[in-house]
Amino acid sequence: MTDDLIELTERLNTVLAEETALLDALDLPGAAALLARKRHAVAALQGSLSNGNTPSADLSAEAEKLRESLQRLAILGQANRTAIERGLALQMRLMQTIAEAVPRARALASPVYQPNGGQVPGRPPEAYAFLSRM
Repeated sequence: MTDDLIELTERLNTVLAEETALLDALDLPGAAALLARKRHAVAALQGSLSNGNTPSADLSAEAEKLRESLQRLAILGQANRTAIERGLALQMRLMQTIAEAVPRARALASPVYQPNGGQVPGRPPEAYAFLSRM
């Protein structure tokens, strides 16, 4: 019983570690591709716990392994949450930059006339740089 919980917890730990590594590398499509595995691992662990599979009260070696696995799950879960929030913040900043650049780009493309009827020379486009890390 405890062995099953350890296995299920470790399966979720593995998926969270993979997803966090992909999010840290800003590989958002790769991280999104793990969603099905992550949901399956969570559902399997929840199903096992809802069926009454809980570790015994004794501090056997299996219970200690489960405790360590659950601690690792808590740490990986927090790291995963931080990576997701960082990725979302980066996407929001990128979308804001694009949204702000579009009206300026349109204004640059439109001719500007001087009072004498001549056109104002065009300006060079603004340069943008994006950091991959926050």
